[in-house]
Amino acid sequence: MPRTSSPHPTQRTANTSGWRPGPGASPLTLGLAALFLLPFVVIGLSMLLFGAGPKVVDWVRAQSWQATPAVVESAATIKEPGHKGGTASGVEVRYRYEVDGKVYWGQRASLHDGTDNVNSFQQQLGERLEAAQRSGTPVQVWANPAQPAESIVDRSLRLDLLALQLIVALGFSGFGMGMWWVLLRIWLSLRLERRALKAHPTQRAEP
Repeated sequence: MPRTSSPHPTQRTANTSGWRPGPGASPLTLGLAALFLLPFVVIGLSMLLFGAGPKVVDWVRAQSWQATPAVVESAATIKEPGHKGGTASGVEVRYRYEVDGKVYWGQRASLHDGTDNVNSFQQQLGERLEAAQRSGTPVQVWANPAQPAESIVDRSLRLDLLALQLIVALGFSGFGMGMWWVLLRIWLSLRLERRALKAHPTQRAEP
């Protein structure tokens, strides 16, 4: 009887997860995808480092500041178009106060500068300061005893606005870093496959 030879089994790369990268995966495409995700990570981390983070630091610092009466020289509630057709509010103020017999001027209304449309905090603060200016009633401000020129009208931390900023920041950075992790796994899988192919090339059956 003619002798038949059975082909040697092809050795494959061990893949415990059962997942294999697609045919379009390559170091170049993975690198381009990582660069595409970079803005998501940068935006998220920037919001944490320069948005929510400094607000918490300022709030902690302001807890040791001293209450001081101040005269409101000017106050205005700023209105700007907000998202989805709403209106964003902000406060501009200038006030005068004394510390140890020396006169100082301040312009910081709250820890949260700028405008926003999260609840009515800005609107209420602006109306209160405008009423104090019209009536000449002193308002309480908080002055840094170590640097009296540094002061603020409202030192409260707005947890609702802070939570919103954290959600957005973590969403951007979490998405970007999560996708980076996926790309890293694809790159490692490709690298292992290439090493396995070099170590165990495919053997053809003998005639």
